[in-house]
Amino acid sequence: MSTNIASESNATSEGLRAQDELVRKLDAAGPWTIVVGDAFVRGMRDIGYKDTAYAAAELIDNALQAAASRVDVVFGYDRGAKPTQVAVVDDGYGMQPQMVRASLMWGAGTRFADRTGYGKYGYGLPSASVSQCQRVTVYSKTESGTWHSCHLDVEEISRGDWGHSLEMPKVKVEEPPQFVVEFLTKGKRWPDFGHGTVIVWDKLDRIENKLRDPLRAMLLSNLGVIYRNVLVQVPMTVDGVPVEPCDPLFMTEGFRGYDIDEDRAVGLPGATIDVKDGDHVIGNLRIRYARMPATFFRVPEAKHTNRPGRNQTNERLEIRDANLGIIFTRAGRQIEVIRQVRSIPGGAINATTDRFWAVEVDFDPTLDDFFSITTSKQQVRPDPKIWDILKDRAKLFTAIGEMRSAYDKEAKVIAAKNEADKSEKRASIAAIEAAEKFRPKPPEESPERAKEAEENLHQEARKRADRAGVKPEVVEREITANQVGKARAVETEDMPGAPFFRCVQLGGQRILYLNVGHPFYRELYGSADATPRLRASLEVLLWVLGDAEVDSNPGSDRRQFYEQERGGVWSPQVAAALMQLKRLPLMEADEPTAVDMAQVAPDK
Repeated sequence: MSTNIASESNATSEGLRAQDELVRKLDAAGPWTIVVGDAFVRGMRDIGYKDTAYAAAELIDNALQAAASRVDVVFGYDRGAKPTQVAVVDDGYGMQPQMVRASLMWGAGTRFADRTGYGKYGYGLPSASVSQCQRVTVYSKTESGTWHSCHLDVEEISRGDWGHSLEMPKVKVEEPPQFVVEFLTKGKRWPDFGHGTVIVWDKLDRIENKLRDPLRAMLLSNLGVIYRNVLVQVPMTVDGVPVEPCDPLFMTEGFRGYDIDEDRAVGLPGATIDVKDGDHVIGNLRIRYARMPATFFRVPEAKHTNRPGRNQTNERLEIRDANLGIIFTRAGRQIEVIRQVRSIPGGAINATTDRFWAVEVDFDPTLDDFFSITTSKQQVRPDPKIWDILKDRAKLFTAIGEMRSAYDKEAKVIAAKNEADKSEKRASIAAIEAAEKFRPKPPEESPERAKEAEENLHQEARKRADRAGVKPEVVEREITANQVGKARAVETEDMPGAPFFRCVQLGGQRILYLNVGHPFYRELYGSADATPRLRASLEVLLWVLGDAEVDSNPGSDRRQFYEQERGGVWSPQVAAALMQLKRLPLMEADEPTAVDMAQVAPDK
């Protein structure tokens, strides 16, 4: 007990002594300011930007609000392949000399009350810069003016060169550094560069990628996503390479990743919603939805595989994984992707299966208070009112559920097809053909059935021809050629509300269609628990029923019986029973089977 009391007493004395020492230092330094210089700047260095691209974006935001028509990120080198300087160059209207000095002060922005553009607090330029480097210099000129510069240096502040109150250095007349002038000269822009701003990062101690190629690649990729809606009007380059706009929903034609192959993202109906304070509209939310096909991230040769291996994915995958979740943009500029959402079943995003849907919520800057947007414009925390709007009026979580279901259907179809393709002949077809010899009386061909088979072939050819924009006879020849040596086939179709299967004679081939839109497919045939043998057994059962229907003449009583039973009795009954079965608490193996008992019974 006495030891603990002594320890507490020592801690108290040490704590109070440290307080006295700090107060003496503050008194000796002169007037007390609202921040302690060195500690404040060191703290701002750790504000935490996601990456160098998001830090550079703070500078680009300022350029865009200064009416820049072009922005360039330029690398400077002392020697070797490692950039030692990074400059952001814009041709906006520039800054007056004293504003060049003020631009490096925290909170000295001119747009604090502005809710029409990207600016907010006036923290972006200095905070973003010191998060990446120890020295930042701003060069700027207005129309008919001269270049002026001012700098902020972390090392100088740490040495005490700036004094306790951190007084900014005076602005001076100075042109941008030589590597920037050479870049503009090479592009034949320097002689006529009448106004604009150049911000140079020096002493790059915290930049994300040290080497030229990975740094350039990261900036090109991330800036292309962040500013996708701006790049059409305002071109940007990184190290001389144009920044290509990239829509992470892959819905914008001409943007990176949109048409690298035949797969396309499918848009769902979006929404534009007013957010009100009483009867007054404060701003708008704009919501976009997109669903990607199950093969969307695969190279062409791996489109039909069940599980693509390494080096079998395309460039879309990296973009999608970096934007997995609900994307929030402010005035079209990407801010954050939220991955933990309570209202989503499970509360989190699945890194694998949830790649195949995307949601973007764009909000007006006038709604900042509802999103608790941070000073670094990297994070949003939507108000519960916003989540309620997204849930009730935008049907956000309903749309996510629909997109998830659509992916599940497609993935199961690919898995089943891949499974069947592993053998020379589908197991159910081999079994049915082998059982033909046991049929008591094989059906005789009739003119009515032959006519029906030909008409089915013509109809299918016309349907495919309309989609492809070619002549039906060309498609029909292709269908017939593909049927050679294949008397039977199993296909899938997505027809919600239709029977769970149908069997059709298409020219010389009999086809069993399985409806992925029916609970039979989702809950039984294509379920995660279904084995290859179970699927083959279910196909055999449906082949027997389908053969009985197709082998009867069109219009006959027997044909009508099967058609009515399949559509009006079997399909709805199967759907209802499977839904009830889904609700029952089933034991996996509550009792041993007769086979199990035989295996464990002792010898007599």
